[in-house]
Amino acid sequence: MIKYSWVVVVLLCLLLFFFLMHEVQGEKNLAFDTYIGELFAVSEKTFSFTFFKFITYLGKSKVIGFGSLLCVLYLWVIKKDYLTMAVFSIGVSGGDVLNGWIKNHIQRIRPENQLMETGGFSFPSGHAMVGLIFFSMVAYFIIKEVKGNSLKWVVGIGFVCLVLLIGVSRIAMNVHFPTDILAGYALGVAYILTLFNLYKLLGRRVI
Repeated sequence: MIKYSWVVVVLLCLLLFFFLMHEVQGEKNLAFDTYIGELFAVSEKTFSFTFFKFITYLGKSKVIGFGSLLCVLYLWVIKKDYLTMAVFSIGVSGGDVLNGWIKNHIQRIRPENQLMETGGFSFPSGHAMVGLIFFSMVAYFIIKEVKGNSLKWVVGIGFVCLVLLIGVSRIAMNVHFPTDILAGYALGVAYILTLFNLYKLLGRRVI
């Protein structure tokens, strides 16, 4: 039962995502968005604004694209691990394509009075979803390489905090509604858990 508990998590995340998508398509102001948005609101020319503006750049497509290229080159040239290289490439690019397709289908307009320039539709957040996919894969493969449980925990917790901060930064910059972030996380978790388990299955068959 525990072996397949990831399936339950995936299903719960998908249920949450589709619930949020249904609420968003109702085209009404959600109390959750208003409350969380006010909670994390920042003013320009403050330390919080500067900090979150820096953090949000870590989830941009250019940064993730460059990071993915470096990881693929490392897996190809140094590790010669072609299966992991393929899974990494397909995982990140597939997540990005899926996110873009859903955005164009839902077509939710971004919040007004944004604190930084951005384009495209709002739901679900690409920073939250694709950022979670990319950084989860990086953390997963680093944890596989490092020795010592303490160091593994440090790496895991560090990446979780980074992904959460990226999501919060999008709310703070007022370029996403909180429901966009939550939906991005939910779909990202469902996606990455499925990908990891397919990777394990393929790895056993190749070996």
